[in-house]
Formats: sequence, structure tokens, C-alpha cells
Amino acid sequence: MNISAFNPKYSPKKSFFLLAASLTFLIAMDGFAANAASEKRWAEQLRDNIVIGDPVDIPFTDTAAGNSSDTTFFAIYTPEETASAKGGVILMHGTGAHPDWEDIIHPLRSELPDKGWATLSIQLPLAFPDKKDSDSQKKIIESSVPRIDAAIKFMKSKSYNRLVIVSHSFGTLMALNFLQLKADETNPDKTPIINAAVIIGTPSSSDIMPLNSPLMIEQIKIPLLDLYGSNDLDSVIRSAKARKTAATKAGNKKYRQVESIGANHFYHGLSDELVTYVYHWLNKTFSAPL
Repeated sequence: MNISAFNPKYSPKKSFFLLAASLTFLIAMDGFAANAASEKRWAEQLRDNIVIGDPVDIPFTDTAAGNSSDTTFFAIYTPEETASAKGGVILMHGTGAHPDWEDIIHPLRSELPDKGWATLSIQLPLAFPDKKDSDSQKKIIESSVPRIDAAIKFMKSKSYNRLVIVSHSFGTLMALNFLQLKADETNPDKTPIINAAVIIGTPSSSDIMPLNSPLMIEQIKIPLLDLYGSNDLDSVIRSAKARKTAATKAGNKKYRQVESIGANHFYHGLSDELVTYVYHWLNKTFSAPL
């Protein structure tokens, strides 16, 4: 299904950013290694400049370096601005980005609370771009699992019993990996620990897990919205049919794939349309009361 949308108009600044970010994405997709220094720099730059929401440091056990250690990661929590909450959204950014990234992440994290959805935008493990092997990619994806677990714990401490993951770009592979690993885990009331997910601009870079998004989608049964742009990255567009086929193979009748006409990988010029579509899908998916 297509979303009708205007083709975005790019300024020279935006065009340069798109090229640079796309190149960064393609280089980084070749391999990863945890980059704590970059995470720290992002946190320091963001912490005192957040206008909407509150900076938080979420405790977790970091196993990325092979030695478990108790530490924290940076996130931005924005409670709902309505009389009652519809649920909580855990936002997961793409390659080399941060929890208040201008494209995709900031519009969703700042606008969904106005519509009743609290958001927690989390800092995912970052990478050294000179790591080019699949094993490094795999390790960086796996290192995100304890952070997502900690994010869920944080949101449940705020009494959000309905939780949704919304992810972008490489963050979608982290989200899908988590969802397929936890596919059989439930809350005490037998509901899934994550009730639904939205993946935006989902790549597939390898035939192995967790780099192959269709293989992971085959294991997922919860409602899943798969958004991508008609002008998206090649690996996203090329794998779209396989992702849809995987959902059919999984018997997931609550999977929906939507190609956004005119949208690129970052939905430049179409952030309002993106927020509106995600919000309406969430409303439709959770039309029944808690």
C-alpha cells in the first residue's frame, strides 16, 4: 500500500546531509564495534539543550566489551501530555545517531506525547566505522539487547503496561533481533513484553542472523508496521518483498507494509506525515481498551 505524499524539496544543506548520512550508513553497515566515547559526546551535547522531555541515565549491565559491568546509557523521557496515557513508545535511532536525531526520531519523540503516547528515546551502541566485518555488526546488534531490556524496565516503572518499539534504519535490526529473541517471553498476565513495533527504513545486509531482517520477521507475531520510502536506500527497497513474504510465512496477520511515496531514508520534508501515520496505526492497532 502507498501513502500519498509530496516529493520533498531539498536545500543544499539537506542534500549534503543526506549524502553524508547515506555514506556513513553504508560504511557502517559493513561492520561495528562499540564506541563509548562517541556516546558520551552525544550525551554531553544533548543533556543541557533538551527543550521537550527530560534527560535520563538508565542503568544496565553492559556486556559489549565481553566483560559485564554495571553502567548507564543516555535516554530522553517525554511523558504523555494528555489526561491519560495510551501507552509508552521506546524509540531506537539509526547508525551514528542519537536520541534526539533531527530526522525521524525528534519528530516522533516530541509529538507522540501530545497524542497520548509517552516516549523514551534511547542511545543505542555506536560504532567505529573502520570495523567492516559481519561479526562486528552482529556483536553491536547483540549488545543492544540489555539496553532494550533496561528501557522496558524503566517504562514499566512509570506504569506503562502497553509498550511499542519504534525504530529506524540500523536500529530496526536491533529491534527485530530483540523481538525474535523475546518472541516467547510474556508478562505475568501472558501479554507480550512488547505489544507492537514499527520499523522504518529496514535494511538487510547479510544472509545470517541478526543481519537479515526477513529471517527475524519470520519469528515475530506481534503487530508490525513496516514503513519505507520509495526513494529509500537500495538495501531497504530490495529487501521489501522478502520482508513481506517473511511476515506471511510467520502467519502474522497484523503485519502491514507501507511504501511512502516520495520519501527518502530520512523522510525529509515528510516528518508530519510520518508522525500522523504512525499515530493512526497505533490507534487502530490498540482500539480496544487496556
